[in-house]
Amino acid sequence: VSEKHNFRVSFQDGYRFPALFEALSFVNNGNIRRVGGLSYINDGLGYLDNSYTLSSINTFNAAVNKDRATGMTANDAALKNRTLLEVTSLSETTPEQIKSFEAGYKSVLLNNRLVIDIDGYLNKYSGFLGQVEVSVPRNNAVQVGTDEAVIAMLSSNRDAQQTRYRVYTNARNTYTNYGSSLGITYNFYKKFTVSGNVNYNDIVTNDTRDVFVTGFNTPRWATNLSFGNREIVPNVGFNIVWRWQKEFIWESPLVNGEVPAFNTFDAQITVRVPQAKATVKAGGSNIFNKTYVQYAGGPTIGGLYYVAITLDGLLK
Repeated sequence: VSEKHNFRVSFQDGYRFPALFEALSFVNNGNIRRVGGLSYINDGLGYLDNSYTLSSINTFNAAVNKDRATGMTANDAALKNRTLLEVTSLSETTPEQIKSFEAGYKSVLLNNRLVIDIDGYLNKYSGFLGQVEVSVPRNNAVQVGTDEAVIAMLSSNRDAQQTRYRVYTNARNTYTNYGSSLGITYNFYKKFTVSGNVNYNDIVTNDTRDVFVTGFNTPRWATNLSFGNREIVPNVGFNIVWRWQKEFIWESPLVNGEVPAFNTFDAQITVRVPQAKATVKAGGSNIFNKTYVQYAGGPTIGGLYYVAITLDGLLK
């Protein structure tokens, strides 16, 4: 609009083709096989079209155990609860598609001392790629829906009559996530600067359950604030940053759980030595060593401290 006020709008339509492992893999991990989603990998194995979802098998066996506690035989309890088993019926893996829209505004005010930047985005995913665990009855020798296939799904038949697969496939639902961010930088006195930004991210919940958990795995709110001066005295500068993010639910094929909220402080001092054409940086990330995790099942992260020396012009 002008030199001090800028608007931006963008739309993108993109595809992500399945990686080689997602399309063509066949890895036998012992109690489960990790397989790609192309039909010719499935030939003779049946995991795309002759299997039950693992989540429904777990629900089925819980109901069977409850009925067995009343004196019913395992086979009779299995046939009674057969409707709890969900036939997988997976389609062949296809490219994932995303349509993305973004709009933003940036303004430079107060004689270039204040910068405001705000934007928002909307992403729509079709055919989201992920993994689902399924079980094929009797190594594909019987058809799902038959009495033999139902009885094969009993937990007592896990090793002898079930072949477990973890299959790369496309989600059936369309997923939409959206968010926005606001950033402000203010040079309030000489070379002193304070800045901050806040980010919001969310996903639209679908009413119908999908074949696998997509795992948004993003905190709804995150923010940081910084305060610094690039030259508080000649050749010496500093910067301090505070970061915070809200707790969120982590979902993945390996582990699910809550990632607690956390906040950390980072700091750095920069000293320039013109005579030696050198710059020395000393600082730390999470300087108070307040431990946190970034994802469920991940390592605990503590403080990191460093000293870095950069020499410029040695070869001149």
